[in-house]
Amino acid sequence: MDLWGVVHDGDRPFPGVVETLRELSSAGRRVIFLTNTSRTSPLVAETLCSTMGIGNDLYETVISSGDVTREALLSRDPPLFDLLPELPRFAHIGAPSFVPWLFELGLPFVDDLAHADLVVATGTVRDEAALATLREHLAPAAARGVPLVCTNPDPVIPRAGSTPTLGPGAVAGAYVELGGRVFLYGKPHAPIYAAARRQLGSVAPARVLAIGDLLETDIRGARNAGLASVLVTDTGIWTAAGITPDMVLTRFAW
Repeated sequence: MDLWGVVHDGDRPFPGVVETLRELSSAGRRVIFLTNTSRTSPLVAETLCSTMGIGNDLYETVISSGDVTREALLSRDPPLFDLLPELPRFAHIGAPSFVPWLFELGLPFVDDLAHADLVVATGTVRDEAALATLREHLAPAAARGVPLVCTNPDPVIPRAGSTPTLGPGAVAGAYVELGGRVFLYGKPHAPIYAAARRQLGSVAPARVLAIGDLLETDIRGARNAGLASVLVTDTGIWTAAGITPDMVLTRFAW
């Protein structure tokens, strides 16, 4: 189940969500949150509990795109690291304070894209004009064949009560337009669903239901993973073409 846009708006849970999670827990249903955030799951769980009243008794675990990206970098994921020198130097796009785990992997950090063997995008820019400027800075790296890892595939980030902002996925999209090679591990890509399947163990895919508010990430990802899906329409950003969920709910509420 997705978090932002289904369970909460970034500041607080949507009405009825906590009660619904309690009902599901009482009925013995297993709830796993899959979220496209660059943060790791312990920090997400802490926020859910401390600011939203969603304790870990109401769900089984959180799996974030930050988790699966961190694991890919730690394990030296072959499709990526086969393109890199033995100890690649990485440049970072985003706020370091948001992803302390990135600087604990043993990879050398450089602050100049010209000297980077790898670019890691965990954040984004404020608007399309800033993205155009960033695209100019990234163009030489793309031309050199430097791969880019994006920790959050979402091209837009919803904001409670305000216009959505660009997400890290927008940086990845710009890099692809430049001819660069991009690696993504969060929704809708396979690694995050593989992590969920490992967590679920022997549960048959036919017994798993994916719930989300984004067609391009949540619903497409569920379909690619062979899972039934539910689109929540009233609390997220869900318009996309050519993707159809199995079911639709206006809200995630009992």
